[in-house]
Amino acid sequence: MAKLAGVKWHGEEFRKFTIEQCTAGLDASGNEFHRIARKKASVQNTPVVVPIKHPRAGGNATSRTTYPNSSKPGESPRMRTGFGHASIVGGRLGLAFRVGYTRLARYMAFHELGIRYKRGGTQYRPTVIPALRDNLTRIGMMFKRAATKVKR
Repeated sequence: MAKLAGVKWHGEEFRKFTIEQCTAGLDASGNEFHRIARKKASVQNTPVVVPIKHPRAGGNATSRTTYPNSSKPGESPRMRTGFGHASIVGGRLGLAFRVGYTRLARYMAFHELGIRYKRGGTQYRPTVIPALRDNLTRIGMMFKRAATKVKR
């Protein structure tokens, strides 16, 4: 059997070394993907406060907050409170890395998949899938860089 840099090929040491490389690459690329998805969901929806007068209340001035710059279909939902942004979670499970939404932010999964609400139309505003599709080469490079740093 051939030896290369202290690693016995086709043996238990090689299997352990390969698993260490895979986990290091998955951690690095998965964390980068998680960061990119959260950044994509952090575009602010700037509020505009409009003063109004109540004619029944003697003309007392109050205000109403409007959001004129909401996201268009196909764009990521814009952030108002930050709950959807905070609900994007990621983590490694064995030899897989998952990025998705928590159960409490079910509406973000509806936006991601274009599922209809009970009332209203389809709200297709994906965040995670475009983050992966647009940054696939960067995420692959992060995997390769972290995997090659593992030494035996």
